[in-house]
Amino acid sequence: MTDRVFVTNLCIHGFHGVAKAEKSLGQKFYVDIDCWVERADPDSDHMDDTVCYGSLCDIAEQLSARTTFNLIETFAHRIAGEVLDRFPAVSAIRVRIRKPSAPIRHAVDHVGVEIEQRRNG
Repeated sequence: MTDRVFVTNLCIHGFHGVAKAEKSLGQKFYVDIDCWVERADPDSDHMDDTVCYGSLCDIAEQLSARTTFNLIETFAHRIAGEVLDRFPAVSAIRVRIRKPSAPIRHAVDHVGVEIEQRRNG
């Protein structure tokens, strides 16, 4: 059985981007993480048989805090890779990162990226 475990609109302050101001001042990023979890026993009521959404948030926050990314695409791929490494039950993951204060001259609500990764095998 496949379950979907997700986090929506995790707000992280980070120093990611190409522009000098982005690296010095930082800005908000909104992160969505969707995991498809293969559960052998759908009747199980044990946390070890799924993925903790708090852990998903921790992974994104810790990566943002310890690394400055030029591209949010790279940030998204690193989140996905770490989730797949830490949680064997996750068969696929989608990470979406939105950047509401991108330094562009156009009036937009936000810009962003969305990536998907599947477990090999």
